[in-house]
Amino acid sequence: MIEERLRRNPETIKPQDYLDSALAKVQRLTEENEKRVRAFYEATAPGHRESLRGLQSPHVVYDMPEGLPIGCGHFVGLQDVLERFLTSFYRALDVHFIAEEFIAAREEVVALGRIQGKTRKAAVPVDLPFAHVWTVREGYLQRLRAFTDTALLANALAED
Repeated sequence: MIEERLRRNPETIKPQDYLDSALAKVQRLTEENEKRVRAFYEATAPGHRESLRGLQSPHVVYDMPEGLPIGCGHFVGLQDVLERFLTSFYRALDVHFIAEEFIAAREEVVALGRIQGKTRKAAVPVDLPFAHVWTVREGYLQRLRAFTDTALLANALAED
């Protein structure tokens, strides 16, 4: 690394070396953050959810879209997410999140995919696209901004 070269032979360091070193650090950070977000979606599968708490900051923020018939709004902290969002969401829906594509840049990771399953009461099929924008800092998922087709979900729940 550049730090070692500075100690040994500082006169051989060029400006491009600093740039290359900085870019390599950003690339590593981006890759690590994408791995954490991928791990989140892997952990949403039944039987693997115990690791979800460890991936998210205790002070994680969820911003769910207005118009979402259940669980819309702003949630702060894991306890708030669990009590006010996830409880009502999974009480009404038996769904899982399938992340199909990830776009990562530094602290931000976008997951694109589908919410698939059914409503709990009448087993109305649910198949919705989603875009989740995650902010990852200090090794934890810090914020989720979620986007989905709220009208499709509202229609499925209305049939329920």
